[in-house]
Amino acid sequence: MARRAPKKPLLRVASRARRASLLAALAVGCASASCYSTGDGSPPPLRSFYYPVGLQVSAGGTVLYAVNSDFDLQYNGGTLQSYDLALIRRDALTLIADPRSLNVPILDRDKLGDNPCPARSPSFPTLGETCAPPVDSSFYVRDTAVIGAFATDLLLSHTPSELVPQSPRPQGESAICPSPAFGSAGPGCPTFGPRRFDRLFSPVRGNASLTWASIERDGPDSIAPLDPRVPYGPFAIQCGKDNSGRCDGGHTAGSDPDEAGNTRHITMPGEPFGAAMSEDGESIIITHQNETKTSLFSTGLTRNDADSPSGDGAPRPFLQFVLDGVPFGGIGATAVPHDRDAFLGATTFPRPAFFQTSRSIPEVSLLRQYPDEFGGNTPSSLHRPFLDRETGFPVAIGAGGNDSRGIVVDPTPRIRCKAKVLPADPAKNRTASDVDRDLQTCGQKPARVFIANRSPASLLVGDVGGEATAADAYNPDRLVIHTTIPLSAGPSKLYLAPVVERDGAYGLRVFAVCFDSATVFVFNPDTEQVENVIRVGLGPFAMTFDPFDMNEVATHAQVAYDPRAAGTGLRRYRFAYLASFTNSFVQVIDLDNAQVDRSTFERIVFTLGRPQTPKGS
Repeated sequence: MARRAPKKPLLRVASRARRASLLAALAVGCASASCYSTGDGSPPPLRSFYYPVGLQVSAGGTVLYAVNSDFDLQYNGGTLQSYDLALIRRDALTLIADPRSLNVPILDRDKLGDNPCPARSPSFPTLGETCAPPVDSSFYVRDTAVIGAFATDLLLSHTPSELVPQSPRPQGESAICPSPAFGSAGPGCPTFGPRRFDRLFSPVRGNASLTWASIERDGPDSIAPLDPRVPYGPFAIQCGKDNSGRCDGGHTAGSDPDEAGNTRHITMPGEPFGAAMSEDGESIIITHQNETKTSLFSTGLTRNDADSPSGDGAPRPFLQFVLDGVPFGGIGATAVPHDRDAFLGATTFPRPAFFQTSRSIPEVSLLRQYPDEFGGNTPSSLHRPFLDRETGFPVAIGAGGNDSRGIVVDPTPRIRCKAKVLPADPAKNRTASDVDRDLQTCGQKPARVFIANRSPASLLVGDVGGEATAADAYNPDRLVIHTTIPLSAGPSKLYLAPVVERDGAYGLRVFAVCFDSATVFVFNPDTEQVENVIRVGLGPFAMTFDPFDMNEVATHAQVAYDPRAAGTGLRRYRFAYLASFTNSFVQVIDLDNAQVDRSTFERIVFTLGRPQTPKGS
C-alpha cells in the first residue's frame, strides 16, 4: 500500500515580510474550527520546537514545559513537551564561562571560529547565535505528547501556597479566613489539601477545546536523575496517550456537549486565544478573538482536593458557561486580585473577577463569576457557575487605544505595606484593632495594572482598587489608566517577574514582549523607567521564569543560592525563557545582576534549539 503524502499546509509564508506578520495571522485566523483539520498528515516533531506559543516552569524549577502550535499545518498536530531545566540551567552557566565548551551539545561547532565572544565586551551580539551558540534541544527533551493544532497559550495550575480562599466564613463567624499555605485555616475555613499533582492547560484552536494534562509536582529540593532513562515523575506528561503519543479525547474539554460535567450541554466557540486562571485555581476563562464571547471552564481542582497516591485523582475539567456580549476581539485576560485584609470585619467578599482586553474596542472588560443560584429566583441544585460582564473601563489615554493585548496586575504595593505593619504591643498601647486597621489600609492600596497596547505601541500603566474615602466607597475592581510608556512595534504579551538586583535581592520588573520588532522591554515599575531593551530572535511570543515567591519579591528579600547546584554560584532564581514563535527556538536570558561579571545581565546567554526558517518560505 502506497504511503499517503502529508497533507499540504493551508498557510504558507512566502517572504521575510510575511514571516514578520505571522502573529497578525495568528490573531485573525479563520472563521470556524473546521478550517484547521489536519487529516492524516505526518506526525509532528517530538524532540524539537515547532511554532512554540507557551512556556511554563514547574513549581520546583526542574522542568520546562512547552506547547507547540504546528501553525503552518505541516503536521497532524501540535505537541506538549517537557525539558530537563536543571540541565539547561547548568549548561547555561557553562556557556557563560566558556562559549566553546565541549561539555555542551553545541550545534555547528565548526562555525564558531577562534573567538566566538571577544572579551565579553558590552557590545557583544545579543541575538543568541554567537556568544550563545545554538544548542541541540533534543538533548534535553524528556517527554512529548501530541495534541491538536493551533494551541495558543499554556497555563500551569496554582500550588496550594498560591491559592486564595474566595469565600468568607459561615454566617456568625467574626472574621474572614486568612490565606494559609497548607492545612486548616481555622473553624469554618477551607482546607488546602497537599496536592501532589499539577495540571497544564492549553487552549487549542484546531478543535476549539481546552486541552489538559497532569504532571507530578516537584519541590524546591527535587533533583532530576542525570540519566534520562531513569523515570522522574515531573517529566511525564499524563494525558492518556496512545501508541503514537497522542492525548486521548478525555483530556480535551469544551468540544463535546455531552462531556461529563457539562450540564448545560454547550460547546466552546471558535478561535480561543488568551487564558487566565482565577485566584482560587478553580476556574479558567478563555477569550475568543473573532467573537463577542468568553468561555468559563472549571479546572477540576478545588481547595479541598488531595490527589490519590497513584495519580491525579481530581475530576476532569469541563466547560461551564459561555458569556456573550463582551467586546469583539478578546485577546488578553488576567484575574483581578482581591486582598482579604481589605475586607476585615465584612461579612461578604468579592467573587472571582477577571479583566479582559480587546484588539478592536478601546476598553477593558470586568467579568465576574457567580454561582448558578444567583441567576434567578429559584436556586439550582447543580454547581453551574456563570460569567457576567459587569462593566467596561475605557482605554482613553493618548491617541487610539483600540488594540490592547496582554494585561497583568501587580499586588506588591499591598504586600510591601503589610510587611511593615507592626504587631500588637500592650507596652506601646498598640492593640489588635490597630493592627487590623493598618492591615485594612494596606489591603485597600491600589494594585498596579499594566497593559500592552498596539495603537500606538505602548505600555499602559494604571491602578485597580484604591483606598476608600468619605466620598467614595472602596471598590476593589475599579480600573484607572493614567500613564503611557512608548514601546516598539507589535507589543503582545506582558509578564510580571523579578530580576536579581546588585545587592542580591529581588527587584520587580515588567517584561513587555514586542513581536514585530523582536524586542523585550524591561520596565521598572518602582522607578517608572524602561531600564533595558533586549534584542531577541524573530517573533518572540511566550516567556516564563525560574520559580519565585511574589511575597519575597515585594519585600526585596535576598535571592537564595540553589543547593542543588552547590559551588556554581547559581541562585534559585536567575533565568527567563523566551520562545521565538517565528523561528521555533527558545532563548535564555540572564537576570542576575549580582554577579561579579555583569556583562551578561539582561542578555541572551543560551540558545535552545536551532533557529528555523518556516517551512513554507
